[in-house]
Amino acid sequence: MQRRPISNSQKLALRSQHALKPYLTQLQLCQWFEAEYQQPIAESSVSRILSSRYDSLDGASSHQLRAKRRRAESWPELERALYEWIRRVQDQESLSQHLILQKARTFWERLYPGQAMPQFSNGWMRGFQSHWDINKSNLQGKSASHSDDGTVEMIGIRQLLNQYAPRDIFACDETALLWKRIPESGLAAAGHTPTGTNGNDRLTTCFCCNSDASERLPLWFVGTAKRPQAFSAAGINIENLGCHWRFNTRAWMTSTIFTEWLLWFDQRMTGRKVVLLMDGLSAHKFAFEEKSYWKCKWASYLVHEHDRGWDPISTMTILHAIRWAISIWEIDLADDIFTHAFRATMSIESIERIDNRQTIMDIENLLHQLYLSGYVSEPMDTSHFIDPVEEKVDDSTLHLDDSILCHFENASELQESASTAIQPLSLVSVSDALEGLYKLRLYEEQQVIANMDLLQVLKHHEKLLLQKQTESQLLY
Repeated sequence: MQRRPISNSQKLALRSQHALKPYLTQLQLCQWFEAEYQQPIAESSVSRILSSRYDSLDGASSHQLRAKRRRAESWPELERALYEWIRRVQDQESLSQHLILQKARTFWERLYPGQAMPQFSNGWMRGFQSHWDINKSNLQGKSASHSDDGTVEMIGIRQLLNQYAPRDIFACDETALLWKRIPESGLAAAGHTPTGTNGNDRLTTCFCCNSDASERLPLWFVGTAKRPQAFSAAGINIENLGCHWRFNTRAWMTSTIFTEWLLWFDQRMTGRKVVLLMDGLSAHKFAFEEKSYWKCKWASYLVHEHDRGWDPISTMTILHAIRWAISIWEIDLADDIFTHAFRATMSIESIERIDNRQTIMDIENLLHQLYLSGYVSEPMDTSHFIDPVEEKVDDSTLHLDDSILCHFENASELQESASTAIQPLSLVSVSDALEGLYKLRLYEEQQVIANMDLLQVLKHHEKLLLQKQTESQLLY
């Protein structure tokens, strides 16, 4: 094949493929590129394109992608953050070069603390506008046309949804989770949490499911560490849990991460015609239900650890939090929760609420046990414990700067709060794994009615482990 120049759009596609499938080797990325574009590419070119040298492509406009050459940016993080801010506010207010320069100075102090601030001359401003294809019409704002009648809009949405099969109607939503917050109303004075954290260790979770509950897509989590200490100590690859992990300084679902999520969703839906609902429709219901189940597990864990004489805050890790969330999402939540939520969105009829009284009662009983044990002196109201204000995702412009800059600021390499050292776990050997497998198989075989599907899986896994054991013995 004849070697041709690699365009900016092709470079961006390669970077997106790497982001979606970080486990692919450079050789595999070469093979993907050649199959996609029918032109060769060297591994050295792949390495160069994936380097930080081309980070600015990730936020590039179509104008920039069409450009043959790209001006080297003096401060790429600042320019990308500034462009994102303009993109987010231009529909709500008119902008001027003065306002942009003012915002550039504000962002500089956050992104480059301690460094002398440049002058941000008119020449820089003209170069920035040209680089990011920002012209006068972009800065004048747009008068959005919104319908005054939400009912009319919902009728149009429902008519559109009627054209799709239930399995092809998806909804997604996100929710925050303060995974160390104890149910103490006087949290600041309670003294149960490590100094400086006040139970504010945060995760953001992105949910997505279709309307007949036949596809619950893997969860995406956003934390504040590239690799949380709990996972390093356990020797666990986060993605092996069946989820996706991203991070920034505030554990927020930024537009960059959500764009990556959309690309991932689009790739999963290849060959299908689907519709995706967002922003407070059906998905908000099952995100809330997930939190209810999770808070029940958390309250139970608090009781259990306190009863055995341990401080739950010291023993709780982000690994527990994520495992619970995945287990609830994949197993505990009944299909009815999803189908009911979609019916409530797509139907004009009154839909009865799902009865979750048992979960609420379980949480109330656990909070009462914590009160009787003396662990909390003033238990939270149950509804506030399940869905506190601090866990609501705020899409307003109030925290817009934080939402943008958290993607560019340096996130910690360690766990969100490393006030308590986590002891590393020994790696499980093949022999130990086989021993555990044999015990589980024996347990299942001793039951009156065994789980035959599980026994079949154990047989296959035993064969794989025995092969690994033989291979390791041959090496010595």
